[in-house]
Amino acid sequence: MIRAIPVHGQNGFTLVEVLAALALASLVLVSLNLASSGVRQSVERTHRSLADQAALSAAIGIFQRDVQRIAKLRRASGAKGFMFEGNPRQVIYPASGHRGASQAGLYQVRLAVRDVKGGTQLIRDQIPMLPGGMAGEGQSWGDAVVLLEGPFDIGFSYRAPQTGGRAWQDSWSSTTAMPEQIRLTIEDRATGRLRVPVIVQPLQVDAEPECAADALRCGAAAPEGASP
Repeated sequence: MIRAIPVHGQNGFTLVEVLAALALASLVLVSLNLASSGVRQSVERTHRSLADQAALSAAIGIFQRDVQRIAKLRRASGAKGFMFEGNPRQVIYPASGHRGASQAGLYQVRLAVRDVKGGTQLIRDQIPMLPGGMAGEGQSWGDAVVLLEGPFDIGFSYRAPQTGGRAWQDSWSSTTAMPEQIRLTIEDRATGRLRVPVIVQPLQVDAEPECAADALRCGAAAPEGASP
């Protein structure tokens, strides 16, 4: 006689085991996705940081080269002071030795801070030097270039330590002297911390040029401090 052998168990997984495995797999996938997202965000932050540093470095380099080329020129006959204007958000000065200069070899440069959504821009533009000195009404600035843009607070200040002016000034309107140094500060608008070390650039204007001057009709250059 053949007897049936009782079955005490079956091979395979129970429903509870399958659900537990699916839950575990879901947790693993979520963890991998979070890790991947974190890595991606870190890479994006690194790329943004590198791009910001490159833009800052380029803007500072242009600022330094421009300031080194500032020409020490008096205004046209009958006007007091030098062809230089500065305040916390704008600097205007004559510069020489640059491609695109006027026939007189001089052009006027303006570095200006402009407010935009989410921050500021540092803009550089220029205009050929015209008789009469500083740019006036009716003259249009050209060749505008955005040197820097972002959530920054940008400012200029001025001083002349060799002639006793050791304190930094927010504006420069002296009629008897040029500033000896220009300071550029770039701060993070959100934190107020410096994005780069403060840049202090000296002007190389120890000697006044011969008034490139015939074309500008500004007369012979006079010693600093002398009556124009």
